[in-house]
Amino acid sequence: MLFPFINPLRSRLHSIVIADATCLTQAGYVGEDVESILFKLYLESGQDIERCQRGIVYIDETDKIRKSGGNVSISRDVSGEGVQHALLKIVEGNLINVPKEPGRKNPRGDFLQIDTSNILFICGGAFAGLETIINQRMDAASIGFGAQMKKKLDDHKVQGQYFDSAIPKDLTTYGMIPEFIGRFPVIVSTRGLSESDLIDILTEPKNSLIKQYKYLFGMNDVSLHVSDCALSEISKTAFSRGSGARGLRSITEKVLMETMFVVPSVPDVHTAYVDARAVRGERNPVLLKNDLNTEKYEEMLKKGKTVDDIEDAELVCLTSYTGFEEKEAA
Repeated sequence: MLFPFINPLRSRLHSIVIADATCLTQAGYVGEDVESILFKLYLESGQDIERCQRGIVYIDETDKIRKSGGNVSISRDVSGEGVQHALLKIVEGNLINVPKEPGRKNPRGDFLQIDTSNILFICGGAFAGLETIINQRMDAASIGFGAQMKKKLDDHKVQGQYFDSAIPKDLTTYGMIPEFIGRFPVIVSTRGLSESDLIDILTEPKNSLIKQYKYLFGMNDVSLHVSDCALSEISKTAFSRGSGARGLRSITEKVLMETMFVVPSVPDVHTAYVDARAVRGERNPVLLKNDLNTEKYEEMLKKGKTVDDIEDAELVCLTSYTGFEEKEAA
Protein backbone atom coordinates (compact mmCIF):
# COMPACT_ATOMS: atom_id res chain seq x y z
CA MET A 1 0.00 0.00 0.00
CA LEU A 2 1.63 3.24 -1.13
CA PHE A 3 0.42 6.75 -0.56
CA PRO A 4 2.99 9.26 -1.84
CA PHE A 5 3.13 13.00 -1.35
CA ILE A 6 4.01 14.47 -4.75
CA ASN A 7 5.13 18.07 -5.06
CA PRO A 8 4.58 19.30 -8.66
CA LEU A 9 7.37 21.88 -8.28
CA ARG A 10 10.02 19.16 -8.04
CA SER A 11 11.44 18.76 -11.54
CA ARG A 12 14.12 16.09 -11.19
CA LEU A 13 14.55 12.84 -9.23
CA HIS A 14 17.92 12.26 -7.63
CA SER A 15 19.00 10.34 -4.56
CA ILE A 16 16.79 7.61 -3.13
CA VAL A 17 16.87 6.28 0.43
CA ILE A 18 14.79 3.47 1.97
CA ALA A 19 14.01 3.78 5.69
CA ASP A 20 12.39 1.31 8.07
CA ALA A 21 9.60 2.78 10.18
CA THR A 22 9.92 0.05 12.84
CA CYS A 23 13.27 1.53 13.98
CA LEU A 24 11.84 5.00 14.57
CA THR A 25 10.73 6.35 17.93
CA GLN A 26 9.48 9.65 19.25
CA ALA A 27 12.16 12.19 20.17
CA GLY A 28 13.75 11.58 23.55
CA TYR A 29 13.30 7.79 23.58
CA VAL A 30 15.62 4.89 22.76
CA GLY A 31 15.70 4.35 19.00
CA GLU A 32 16.23 6.42 15.87
CA ASP A 33 14.75 9.89 15.57
CA VAL A 34 12.80 10.71 12.43
CA GLU A 35 15.52 13.19 11.44
CA SER A 36 17.83 10.20 10.85
CA ILE A 37 15.91 9.56 7.61
CA LEU A 38 16.99 12.94 6.25
CA PHE A 39 20.55 12.34 7.41
CA LYS A 40 20.64 9.08 5.42
CA LEU A 41 19.35 10.97 2.39
CA TYR A 42 22.05 13.58 2.93
CA LEU A 43 24.75 10.90 2.92
CA GLU A 44 23.20 9.19 -0.11
CA SER A 45 23.34 12.53 -1.93
CA GLY A 46 27.08 12.75 -1.43
CA GLN A 47 26.63 15.36 1.32
CA ASP A 48 25.20 17.75 -1.25
CA ILE A 49 22.39 19.78 0.33
CA GLU A 50 20.88 20.90 -2.98
CA ARG A 51 20.74 17.35 -4.31
CA CYS A 52 19.41 16.09 -0.99
CA GLN A 53 16.51 18.56 -1.13
CA ARG A 54 15.36 17.01 -4.43
CA GLY A 55 15.58 13.39 -3.32
CA ILE A 56 13.13 10.55 -2.67
CA VAL A 57 12.41 8.96 0.70
CA TYR A 58 10.62 5.61 0.89
CA ILE A 59 9.44 4.72 4.40
CA ASP A 60 8.76 1.00 4.59
CA GLU A 61 6.64 -0.83 7.19
CA THR A 62 4.47 2.24 7.75
CA ASP A 63 1.61 0.04 8.94
CA LYS A 64 3.73 -0.93 11.96
CA ILE A 65 3.54 2.62 13.39
CA ARG A 66 -0.24 2.67 13.64
CA LYS A 67 -1.85 3.61 16.93
CA SER A 68 -2.15 0.97 19.61
CA GLY A 69 -5.57 -0.43 20.48
CA GLY A 70 -8.12 1.40 22.52
CA ASN A 71 -6.80 -0.02 25.80
CA VAL A 72 -5.85 2.65 28.29
CA SER A 73 -2.14 2.52 29.09
CA ILE A 74 0.07 4.58 31.36
CA SER A 75 3.01 4.48 28.93
CA ARG A 76 3.00 6.57 25.75
CA ASP A 77 2.86 5.04 22.29
CA VAL A 78 6.35 6.30 21.37
CA SER A 79 6.95 3.90 18.49
CA GLY A 80 3.47 4.18 16.96
CA GLU A 81 1.37 7.31 17.18
CA GLY A 82 4.37 9.27 18.49
CA VAL A 83 6.33 8.52 15.30
CA GLN A 84 3.40 9.65 13.15
CA HIS A 85 3.30 12.98 14.99
CA ALA A 86 7.07 13.36 14.61
CA LEU A 87 6.86 12.75 10.85
CA LEU A 88 4.22 15.43 10.29
CA LYS A 89 6.58 18.40 10.16
CA ILE A 90 9.05 16.59 7.89
CA VAL A 91 6.47 15.33 5.41
CA GLU A 92 4.50 18.56 4.98
CA GLY A 93 7.57 20.51 3.86
CA ASN A 94 9.58 22.56 6.35
CA LEU A 95 13.11 23.63 7.16
CA ILE A 96 14.36 20.79 9.38
CA ASN A 97 17.41 20.85 11.63
CA VAL A 98 19.29 17.58 11.13
CA PRO A 99 22.32 16.64 13.31
CA LYS A 100 25.59 16.43 11.39
CA GLU A 101 26.61 13.37 13.38
CA PRO A 102 24.57 10.13 13.45
CA GLY A 103 23.00 9.03 16.72
CA ARG A 104 21.03 10.92 19.33
CA LYS A 105 20.59 14.67 18.98
CA ASN A 106 22.96 16.85 20.96
CA PRO A 107 21.61 20.36 21.72
CA ARG A 108 25.15 21.70 21.53
CA GLY A 109 26.04 19.89 18.32
CA ASP A 110 26.10 21.22 14.78
CA PHE A 111 22.99 20.96 12.62
CA LEU A 112 22.21 20.89 8.92
CA GLN A 113 19.17 22.76 7.65
CA ILE A 114 17.32 20.71 5.03
CA ASP A 115 14.24 22.01 3.25
CA THR A 116 11.84 19.08 2.68
CA SER A 117 9.40 20.98 0.44
CA ASN A 118 10.70 19.32 -2.74
CA ILE A 119 11.45 15.87 -1.31
CA LEU A 120 9.15 13.07 -2.49
CA PHE A 121 7.91 10.97 0.45
CA ILE A 122 6.45 7.51 -0.21
CA CYS A 123 5.10 5.37 2.62
CA GLY A 124 4.43 1.68 2.11
CA GLY A 125 3.44 -1.38 4.05
CA ALA A 126 1.45 -4.61 3.99
CA PHE A 127 -1.49 -3.19 5.97
CA ALA A 128 -2.71 -6.66 6.88
CA GLY A 129 -6.33 -6.56 8.00
CA LEU A 130 -7.21 -3.39 6.12
CA GLU A 131 -9.36 -5.42 3.72
CA THR A 132 -11.63 -6.35 6.64
CA ILE A 133 -12.19 -2.67 7.47
CA ILE A 134 -12.99 -1.87 3.84
CA ASN A 135 -15.31 -4.88 3.66
CA GLN A 136 -17.26 -3.68 6.70
CA ARG A 137 -17.68 -0.25 5.10
CA MET A 138 -18.66 -1.41 1.61
CA ASP A 139 -20.55 -4.64 2.26
CA ALA A 140 -22.61 -4.11 5.40
CA ALA A 141 -24.63 -7.06 6.68
CA SER A 142 -28.04 -7.32 5.03
CA ILE A 143 -30.79 -9.79 4.23
CA GLY A 144 -33.26 -10.22 1.40
CA PHE A 145 -33.03 -10.54 -2.36
CA GLY A 146 -30.63 -7.62 -2.73
CA ALA A 147 -28.32 -8.75 0.07
CA GLN A 148 -24.56 -8.74 -0.51
CA MET A 149 -23.05 -12.23 -0.61
CA LYS A 150 -20.20 -12.93 1.79
CA LYS A 151 -16.83 -12.64 0.04
CA LYS A 152 -13.68 -14.63 0.70
CA LEU A 153 -11.22 -12.12 2.10
CA ASP A 154 -8.41 -14.68 1.86
CA ASP A 155 -8.61 -14.56 -1.94
CA HIS A 156 -5.81 -12.40 -3.35
CA LYS A 157 -8.04 -11.04 -6.12
CA VAL A 158 -10.73 -10.02 -3.63
CA GLN A 159 -8.12 -8.36 -1.41
CA GLY A 160 -6.76 -6.43 -4.40
CA GLN A 161 -10.26 -5.18 -5.27
CA TYR A 162 -10.80 -3.98 -1.70
CA PHE A 163 -7.39 -2.27 -1.53
CA ASP A 164 -8.25 -0.39 -4.72
CA SER A 165 -11.29 1.04 -2.90
CA ALA A 166 -9.36 2.26 0.15
CA ILE A 167 -10.10 5.80 1.34
CA PRO A 168 -8.42 7.90 4.08
CA LYS A 169 -11.19 7.00 6.53
CA ASP A 170 -10.24 3.31 6.26
CA LEU A 171 -6.61 4.07 7.08
CA THR A 172 -7.73 6.21 10.03
CA THR A 173 -9.79 3.31 11.34
CA TYR A 174 -6.75 1.09 10.83
CA GLY A 175 -4.75 3.24 13.25
CA MET A 176 -3.16 6.05 11.25
CA ILE A 177 -3.84 9.54 12.58
CA PRO A 178 -5.88 11.85 10.28
CA GLU A 179 -3.17 14.53 10.18
CA PHE A 180 -0.65 12.00 8.85
CA ILE A 181 -2.99 10.53 6.22
CA GLY A 182 -4.06 14.02 5.11
CA ARG A 183 -0.49 14.81 4.03
CA PHE A 184 -0.55 11.92 1.51
CA PRO A 185 -3.24 12.78 -1.05
CA VAL A 186 -2.56 9.80 -3.33
CA ILE A 187 -3.36 6.24 -2.21
CA VAL A 188 -2.14 3.41 -4.44
CA SER A 189 -2.53 -0.34 -3.92
CA THR A 190 -0.38 -3.09 -5.40
CA ARG A 191 -1.57 -6.54 -6.40
CA GLY A 192 -0.15 -9.77 -5.05
CA LEU A 193 2.23 -11.92 -7.07
CA SER A 194 0.66 -14.50 -9.38
CA GLU A 195 2.01 -18.01 -9.94
CA SER A 196 3.66 -16.96 -13.21
CA ASP A 197 5.34 -14.05 -11.38
CA LEU A 198 6.75 -16.46 -8.80
CA ILE A 199 8.16 -18.68 -11.57
CA ASP A 200 9.89 -15.63 -13.07
CA ILE A 201 11.35 -14.78 -9.65
CA LEU A 202 12.67 -18.35 -9.38
CA THR A 203 14.45 -18.30 -12.72
CA GLU A 204 14.87 -14.85 -14.29
CA PRO A 205 16.94 -12.63 -11.92
CA LYS A 206 20.73 -12.72 -12.05
CA ASN A 207 20.89 -14.21 -8.54
CA SER A 208 17.67 -16.25 -8.71
CA LEU A 209 17.18 -19.23 -6.41
CA ILE A 210 17.47 -21.84 -9.16
CA LYS A 211 20.72 -20.29 -10.41
CA GLN A 212 22.10 -20.30 -6.86
CA TYR A 213 21.34 -23.99 -6.39
CA LYS A 214 22.77 -24.82 -9.81
CA TYR A 215 25.99 -23.13 -8.73
CA LEU A 216 26.08 -25.14 -5.49
CA PHE A 217 25.58 -28.42 -7.33
CA GLY A 218 28.14 -27.37 -9.92
CA MET A 219 30.78 -27.24 -7.19
CA ASN A 220 30.54 -31.06 -7.20
CA ASP A 221 30.46 -31.25 -11.04
CA VAL A 222 26.75 -32.05 -10.98
CA SER A 223 24.13 -30.17 -12.97
CA LEU A 224 20.71 -29.44 -11.49
CA HIS A 225 17.67 -29.83 -13.74
CA VAL A 226 14.35 -28.48 -12.45
CA SER A 227 11.52 -29.34 -14.82
CA ASP A 228 8.81 -26.87 -15.80
CA CYS A 229 6.22 -28.85 -13.84
CA ALA A 230 8.47 -28.62 -10.74
CA LEU A 231 8.77 -24.85 -11.10
CA SER A 232 5.00 -24.62 -11.46
CA GLU A 233 4.49 -26.79 -8.37
CA ILE A 234 6.90 -24.70 -6.27
CA SER A 235 5.16 -21.45 -7.24
CA LYS A 236 1.75 -23.05 -6.69
CA THR A 237 2.75 -24.14 -3.18
CA ALA A 238 4.13 -20.70 -2.28
CA PHE A 239 1.00 -19.05 -3.68
CA SER A 240 -1.34 -21.31 -1.68
CA ARG A 241 0.60 -20.63 1.54
CA GLY A 242 0.34 -16.88 1.00
CA SER A 243 4.04 -16.45 1.76
CA GLY A 244 4.82 -14.88 -1.62
CA ALA A 245 8.36 -14.72 -2.95
CA ARG A 246 9.88 -15.13 0.53
CA GLY A 247 8.39 -18.63 0.76
CA LEU A 248 10.15 -19.89 -2.36
CA ARG A 249 13.46 -20.53 -0.60
CA SER A 250 11.99 -22.63 2.21
CA ILE A 251 10.11 -24.82 -0.30
CA THR A 252 13.13 -25.26 -2.57
CA GLU A 253 15.46 -25.91 0.36
CA LYS A 254 13.19 -28.64 1.70
CA VAL A 255 13.11 -30.36 -1.69
CA LEU A 256 16.89 -30.24 -2.28
CA MET A 257 18.23 -30.63 1.26
CA GLU A 258 18.94 -34.38 1.16
CA THR A 259 20.13 -34.23 -2.45
CA MET A 260 22.83 -31.68 -1.62
CA PHE A 261 24.22 -33.99 1.09
CA VAL A 262 24.01 -37.16 -1.01
CA VAL A 263 25.47 -35.93 -4.32
CA PRO A 264 29.15 -35.71 -3.16
CA SER A 265 29.00 -39.37 -2.05
CA VAL A 266 27.51 -40.87 -5.22
CA PRO A 267 29.99 -41.91 -7.94
CA ASP A 268 29.32 -41.25 -11.63
CA VAL A 269 26.33 -38.94 -10.98
CA HIS A 270 26.16 -35.98 -13.34
CA THR A 271 22.58 -34.63 -12.98
CA ALA A 272 20.06 -34.14 -10.19
CA TYR A 273 16.55 -34.18 -11.65
CA VAL A 274 13.65 -32.52 -9.84
CA ASP A 275 10.04 -32.84 -11.00
CA ALA A 276 6.60 -32.05 -9.60
CA ARG A 277 6.38 -35.35 -7.66
CA ALA A 278 9.58 -34.48 -5.81
CA VAL A 279 8.23 -31.04 -4.92
CA ARG A 280 4.96 -32.53 -3.62
CA GLY A 281 6.94 -34.95 -1.46
CA GLU A 282 5.66 -38.09 -3.19
CA ARG A 283 9.25 -39.20 -3.77
CA ASN A 284 12.79 -37.82 -3.65
CA PRO A 285 14.63 -36.22 -6.58
CA VAL A 286 16.31 -38.52 -9.09
CA LEU A 287 20.04 -38.86 -9.73
CA LEU A 288 21.13 -39.55 -13.32
CA LYS A 289 24.44 -41.38 -13.84
CA ASN A 290 26.78 -42.47 -16.61
CA ASP A 291 25.34 -42.01 -20.13
CA LEU A 292 21.75 -41.32 -19.09
CA ASN A 293 20.97 -37.69 -19.83
CA THR A 294 17.86 -35.61 -19.13
CA GLU A 295 16.33 -36.07 -22.60
CA LYS A 296 16.63 -39.86 -22.53
CA TYR A 297 15.22 -40.01 -19.00
CA GLU A 298 12.17 -37.92 -19.92
CA GLU A 299 11.55 -40.04 -23.05
CA MET A 300 11.56 -43.21 -20.96
CA LEU A 301 9.10 -41.68 -18.51
CA LYS A 302 6.76 -40.82 -21.39
CA LYS A 303 6.85 -44.48 -22.45
CA GLY A 304 5.47 -45.46 -19.05
CA LYS A 305 8.66 -46.56 -17.31
CA THR A 306 9.34 -45.81 -13.66
CA VAL A 307 12.57 -44.79 -11.96
CA ASP A 308 13.14 -48.37 -10.79
CA ASP A 309 12.88 -49.62 -14.39
CA ILE A 310 15.43 -47.16 -15.77
CA GLU A 311 19.10 -48.10 -15.58
CA ASP A 312 21.50 -45.45 -14.27
CA ALA A 313 18.64 -43.60 -12.52
CA GLU A 314 18.10 -43.81 -8.79
CA LEU A 315 16.21 -41.95 -6.10
CA VAL A 316 18.03 -39.89 -3.50
CA CYS A 317 18.30 -41.78 -0.21
CA LEU A 318 20.32 -40.18 2.54
CA THR A 319 20.39 -43.15 4.93
CA SER A 320 21.84 -45.62 2.43
CA TYR A 321 24.78 -43.39 1.56
CA THR A 322 25.40 -42.58 5.20
CA GLY A 323 25.83 -46.27 5.90
CA PHE A 324 28.08 -46.63 2.85
CA GLU A 325 30.39 -43.90 4.12
CA GLU A 326 30.53 -45.48 7.59
CA LYS A 327 31.63 -48.83 6.09
CA GLU A 328 34.34 -47.08 4.04
CA ALA A 329 35.58 -45.29 7.14
CA ALA A 330 35.76 -48.59 9.02
